[in-house]
Amino acid sequence: MRPDDSRVRTADTAEVLLEMLCDAMRVLNSGGAADQVVCRHLARGLRADTAVTFALAPDSQVRTICVQPELRSTHVLAEALLDRLDGDGPDLRIEYTESFGHIASLWIRPSHAGNVDEAGHGRVLVYVRSEPFDSDDRRLLERARDALLALWPLGVRTVRAQHAREWVQATVAEGHMTERELQVLTLLAEGLLATSIAARLQLSPRTVHKHLGNIYRKLGVHDRLVAVSLARLHGLVQTYPSSPSSPEIDS
Repeated sequence: MRPDDSRVRTADTAEVLLEMLCDAMRVLNSGGAADQVVCRHLARGLRADTAVTFALAPDSQVRTICVQPELRSTHVLAEALLDRLDGDGPDLRIEYTESFGHIASLWIRPSHAGNVDEAGHGRVLVYVRSEPFDSDDRRLLERARDALLALWPLGVRTVRAQHAREWVQATVAEGHMTERELQVLTLLAEGLLATSIAARLQLSPRTVHKHLGNIYRKLGVHDRLVAVSLARLHGLVQTYPSSPSSPEIDS
């Protein structure tokens, strides 16, 4: 390799990772999962013939979640690769087999984020090609691993938030929340107690409590804090308490 070649490959690595992260964040912000983006970008950076991403559950169950290219033969290969996955060993592995050729695999386990609830499912990223993987390919995978360790917990939280928004949207649509209930919910989000809400809307406290009961029932919750959190998540309310201290509960 000429001296300039190393700088070119380093620049290529940075470009691949930057484009991967930018595209992944764009997908996550729209509520999607970034697995296809990561699979596609790293396959291009590694010049892989085939790329497969497996989801690794905390109980070690594994399933295929995306392949590149999207062909029947690739899915067949993915099933064969799944059968040979071995959780014991280093997280970055480069090997050669007669059956598949040159294989590079990167393991990102659920425990790597330090909190299984935050990390959710881990990933096993597998890339196959006819030519051997070199030190630059290993460097790309090592740097990709560092980036993905930071990205995956964010991705899990984003997807969970999207699912929660969809659930709230369906719940609200089915519940047919009234304009008055939305007014009460907005004031509740501002931190007002039921008596203060009653004074603001010129209602009796008993009527406000009745509206609160309807709101909790339609959202499927029993707690004002959860109700307000779900309402903010869905965009039903945009307000926050004027004081950083939380008011006493007056349900």
